[in-house]
Amino acid sequence: MQILDTKEQNFRLELSKILKHRAGIKADIEERIRDIFSLVEKNHIEAVLDFAKKYDGFVGGEKDMKVSANELKLAEKRLSSQQSQALRFASQRIKKFHSRQIPTEYLIKERGGYLRERWVPLRSVGLYIPGGTAPLASTVLMSAIPATLAKVKRIVLCTPSKGGEIHPAILYAAKLAGIKEVYKLGGAHAIAAMALGACPIPKVDKIVGPGGVWVSAAKVYAQSKGLCGIDTIAGPSEIVIISDGSDNVEFAIADIKAQLEHGEGGWAFVLATDSVYLGKIQTELSAKGKNLILVKCRNADEMVELANEIAPEHLEIHTRNPERLVSRLTCPSAIYVGAYSPVAAGDYVAGPNHCLPTGGRARFDSPLGVRDFMKRQSVVRLSKNVLKELVLYGAEFAEMEGLNDHSNSLKIRMKD
Repeated sequence: MQILDTKEQNFRLELSKILKHRAGIKADIEERIRDIFSLVEKNHIEAVLDFAKKYDGFVGGEKDMKVSANELKLAEKRLSSQQSQALRFASQRIKKFHSRQIPTEYLIKERGGYLRERWVPLRSVGLYIPGGTAPLASTVLMSAIPATLAKVKRIVLCTPSKGGEIHPAILYAAKLAGIKEVYKLGGAHAIAAMALGACPIPKVDKIVGPGGVWVSAAKVYAQSKGLCGIDTIAGPSEIVIISDGSDNVEFAIADIKAQLEHGEGGWAFVLATDSVYLGKIQTELSAKGKNLILVKCRNADEMVELANEIAPEHLEIHTRNPERLVSRLTCPSAIYVGAYSPVAAGDYVAGPNHCLPTGGRARFDSPLGVRDFMKRQSVVRLSKNVLKELVLYGAEFAEMEGLNDHSNSLKIRMKD
């Protein structure tokens, strides 16, 4: 692991190479995803069961795939009191934060009519919760609570089981969020089942939630074929730390270790103006390998510029007067201000959502929220008098664009 320096001639080239590794789906995975979708579309639940037994270690048949009401009811009893209390505490804070995201409609009145924007909940959504090495109960809360606040009528949750069992923390989190429909199903085949519909798993209008490369590829495929919408692509976790060397370097080291704990593929960048600070991190974390990038910057302006270029999932500001930098950091998805605002707090109990875009997508995507489970509609009601005022210019536009039938559609209403 080396320390890159912004003064070096080849710095931009090196940074460009690093950033290219963060995003993208390999062609061989795309081909396999097409095969999975094709089999699920052709053979329905039978194909889903075959995939679940092969890749998830699922045992049982179609009737065993759905988590029973009794399993959801008993989940809390399988947790310690501290565990269930932590889930309830997080649930309250997440709900408090996200309840402020419910959008406000507006109405513009005109003589005898109106122009209106309204927000309506999606009819159905699928929540994907990774099973992997850790039971991501926090992700259940982060995805399900905004969906319930949006008043989505049908919410389906898919998560892989181990030997037919789902960790009780995931089930209790689902119960806390009001989710009643949970399926023991993971991987790309879970995405295919929700995108296409494979009874008893319903076809949904949108799929949200993080996952590995196969899940991400399946979500992209489902959206590209018009089967359903998706939230964003949440790939390997990533963090940028900005520091002027004034904070406790042990905090930064701990936060980097936490971020890379998510597994292979995670990224950590430290942008600092202090060489000694970077040297301590290099010495302590030399074994973390190529996905830890240390950059020596000349000043705060360079740190901000690079942070916006990287556009990370998480960004921590470890500087004097950290608030001064917040308004200039337009590209990171979630910003943690000051030494006592670690990403780990945001992962679980701070309140804002931890389902975030990665791989530079934070430049144009946002954290998951209530509006991701809703859509806008425009409603137009015009009186004859108002339309009379609009026809002159509307017809002119239509004829200018060579669409004479559009013009007639307007003018015909003015003949009587």
